[in-house]
Amino acid sequence: MRPAGDKLPRHFFHTDSLLVTHLPNVRYLTGFTGSSGCALITPRQKLFFTDFRYRQQACLEVKGFGVRITPGAALEGACRYATGRGLRLGVLGYDGAHLRHGEYLLLRRLLRGVKMKNAAGAVEEMRMVKQKSEIRRVGEACRLVDDAYRRLARSRVVGRPEKEVAWMLEKWLREAGSGPLPFGIIVASGPRAAMPHGAAGDRVIRKGEVVVVDMGASVDGYASDATRTFATGRLPRRLSQIYGLVREAQESAVAGCLAGAAGAAVDALARDHIAAAGHGDEFGHALGHGVGLEAHESPVLSKRSHDKLKAGMVITIEPGVYVEGLGGVRIEDTVLVTARGPERLTGFSRKIEYLK
Repeated sequence: MRPAGDKLPRHFFHTDSLLVTHLPNVRYLTGFTGSSGCALITPRQKLFFTDFRYRQQACLEVKGFGVRITPGAALEGACRYATGRGLRLGVLGYDGAHLRHGEYLLLRRLLRGVKMKNAAGAVEEMRMVKQKSEIRRVGEACRLVDDAYRRLARSRVVGRPEKEVAWMLEKWLREAGSGPLPFGIIVASGPRAAMPHGAAGDRVIRKGEVVVVDMGASVDGYASDATRTFATGRLPRRLSQIYGLVREAQESAVAGCLAGAAGAAVDALARDHIAAAGHGDEFGHALGHGVGLEAHESPVLSKRSHDKLKAGMVITIEPGVYVEGLGGVRIEDTVLVTARGPERLTGFSRKIEYLK
């Protein structure tokens, strides 16, 4: 992917300069993939700072920014460089959503006299609409997840601990070419399926229950995210009805993912359908979120969302119903918003699949 540093807006939330410390944002702007670095953008310069460990890597990866190697931490080096060179920062924006308190105090100490403003979300706003190369990478990560689900559907899981199944899935994803997984794989069976983020544990999967699996892959740093709920035999009638309800809610919400639609309105398409069936209190999380360099990023689709969908956004649609003591159902796809309508990037069957 070409770094986005050449597409920077003139002003960031009414600031003159911007200090970027959140690594996914740094990568988006500069192309740097290491674990220590920050970017400083002024009216006259675009500078990237890192330490000795990444000297060669930064020279290979960073595009459109001057590379500066600091003797210590990148953030401190950027501040000392700015004051030592007398850079005109004006009002400096910083990322209050990701900057630790100690780092903020460091900025105040090293940049005395500089007026600072919280510019949280400035780069995230740019990242919401994806370039074609970004969409291609997310699509490749989605195909890896689809393939893993197909293999799981042919595998035997009854009698195996959840964490063994999770490790099997992770192994398949990495062997197929995934980079580091964007989040820990969720495998939650039986009553534990009522835990929306139930990490895989020691529980042995039994016959006649649901198994919720939530996983993602990554390709060149770009993530995918998809959830399917499986059955290990005939389910209680109530769970079967809930599965059908969640599937209907997901279909309705995906169809509503149109350019210009409000995130809260898309959320309501699923939430109202679930509430009308008497399960409103058992769907307590947001409908979806953006996917890209992070598995969870902007925009947000929830009843409190102020975001609007635009062509080029990649989002998840993941309604769920969770009944304590019984189990839960969630169906999630990664979806591309286009000018022609929504396009599912994850395509594994949404009909209930039965595992042996």
